[in-house]
Amino acid sequence: MKRTAFAILLTTFATTIFAADPPPKPWTSSIGAGLAITSGNTDTKNYNLAFATKYDPKTKFVFKADALYLRGDSNGETQVDKTSMDARGEYALSDRTFAFAEVSYLRDPFKGVNYLVAPLAGGGYRIIRSDARNLTVDAALGAELESNSGFGRSSGGAAKAGENFDWKLSPTSKFTQKLTAIWKTNDFGDAFYHFDAGLTTTVATRLELKLAYVYDYKTKPPSIGIKKGDSAIFAALLVKF
Repeated sequence: MKRTAFAILLTTFATTIFAADPPPKPWTSSIGAGLAITSGNTDTKNYNLAFATKYDPKTKFVFKADALYLRGDSNGETQVDKTSMDARGEYALSDRTFAFAEVSYLRDPFKGVNYLVAPLAGGGYRIIRSDARNLTVDAALGAELESNSGFGRSSGGAAKAGENFDWKLSPTSKFTQKLTAIWKTNDFGDAFYHFDAGLTTTVATRLELKLAYVYDYKTKPPSIGIKKGDSAIFAALLVKF
């Protein structure tokens, strides 16, 4: 009787261990690209490259980074040539509050920006936190280093405010949205605003389709001939690993 009970207990324990789901990977990443070619009255080529990674060991610390490159040519003439990158580490102070440090990079020759680098540190608050929806706001202080075609190199203090929202529409679809603003502390009239929104849908086990819209606005471009705002709509196939 004792042997039978012990065997049942051992079998139950082994079944539980081997049937349990494997622990989630702390690193999740994706890389992808999109390409559109049209011909006729105008020959147009548009392509993009995207990368994103996130380290979340399910503790108080989270690291995430992403990069995006957009390029557009029409009749042999470049219309869009933009690179943006962000890296950020967050540390949870409580269930709702967190501290973070980040650095962002932008290159946009059509805005006269050779480079714009902003290392910042600050804090944020999670207004909504759930498995389906998340909404956070944050603020930070730091520095800004910029080189543009009109004013040359400059550096100084910077202040930032941001908002992030994501909504899991279904087990295979997700909507994301982000809004940020960076001001120069010696001239708050000189600011850079960024907005993006995207819809991602799983099309295979490790393959996703992303549709996105990006809008950037610089209040004081280097010259009068440069537009303050520009936007882009693109699609990309992402491989998750």
